[in-house]
Amino acid sequence: MSIADILDALGHSAPAQAIAKSDHLVGAVLQVGHVLGFVLLLAALVLVSLRQLGWVLPQAPLKTVLAGPSRLLWSGLALAALTGVLMFIASPALYFFKPVFLVKLGLLALAVLLQLGVSRAVLRSGAESVSGRNKALVLFSLLLWFGVGAAGRIIGFV
Repeated sequence: MSIADILDALGHSAPAQAIAKSDHLVGAVLQVGHVLGFVLLLAALVLVSLRQLGWVLPQAPLKTVLAGPSRLLWSGLALAALTGVLMFIASPALYFFKPVFLVKLGLLALAVLLQLGVSRAVLRSGAESVSGRNKALVLFSLLLWFGVGAAGRIIGFV
C-alpha cells in the first residue's frame, strides 16, 4: 500500500467526509481551536521555561511552578493535536505533500520528546535550580516549539 493509497483512504473515511462536506464554519472552528491549543501550550511553556532558566519567580518552588502550567501545556497540546488531526484528515494530500508540513511534524516530535525528558529530569533531581546542561535544553526546547508554530503558520502560505 503506497502513501497515496493511505492518504486517499484517510480522505475518504467517514470523519474526513463529514468535515469536508460540512459548513465552512467547521473548518474555521477547527483552525481557531488549533491556534488556541497552541497558544495555551506556548503560554504555559514560556512560564515554565523562564522559571527553569531562573529568570522569573526565583523564590517560587520549582516543582510548584512546573505542576500547574504543565497541565495547561499538555491540555493545549491535546487540543492542538486533535484539531490538527481533524484538519489533516479532511485534506490529507493537501498537507502531506507540503515539505513544511513534514518539517512541522518533525519539530513537533522532537519538541514533545525533549519536553518530556527535560521535565522529568528537573522533577527527578528535586533541585530548586536547573543545571547548565538542562538550561541549554530548555532554550532548545523553546526554539523547537516556536519552530513548530512558525512552520504551522507557513503551511497556509505555500
